[in-house]
Amino acid sequence: MRAKGTVRLGGTVAAFALAALGVAAPQAQAAATGASVAPDCHGICVLGVRAATHPDFDRIVIDLGEGTIPTWTATESTEPLTCCADPEPQIIPITGKTYLRIQVASAGTFDWNTSTSVYTSPRWEAYGFPSLKGQGLYGTNDPENRDFPLGLALGDHSSYKIFKLTSPNRIVVDINH
Repeated sequence: MRAKGTVRLGGTVAAFALAALGVAAPQAQAAATGASVAPDCHGICVLGVRAATHPDFDRIVIDLGEGTIPTWTATESTEPLTCCADPEPQIIPITGKTYLRIQVASAGTFDWNTSTSVYTSPRWEAYGFPSLKGQGLYGTNDPENRDFPLGLALGDHSSYKIFKLTSPNRIVVDINH
């Protein structure tokens, strides 16, 4: 039985009141206000990749989370893409005439807040496009890695360009036919 004049607060109302006072943990504060805790990928989060073909070019898009879009490097090679030296590196099963390795600095696929992956795309995927034959994550399979390694298998192409777009954040690679 409650004393006269006392009010029993529901869990959500009580959590909101504590959050307003700064008493609750950040996750509780976020839950109380209806917000979610942003993933911590030790840099920007890589959410996934997607691809499409167009009349003059093929496009791959690296979808990113919120934050400053990082820098990247790109190198072209004739060596097939390999992944995950455990115990030996395995060749990623996508083939091309050449391979474009894109390393996105300070970008990860692992949320350290929840100990889960935020990356929703396949680790590798083959395409039947004129210039883009497939994509795959190469390098190590280590969540401590601070760079995102994406490899592209290319067929015949004359050139490519890489650029960034915002709202939402993404890195785009156009491979000309």
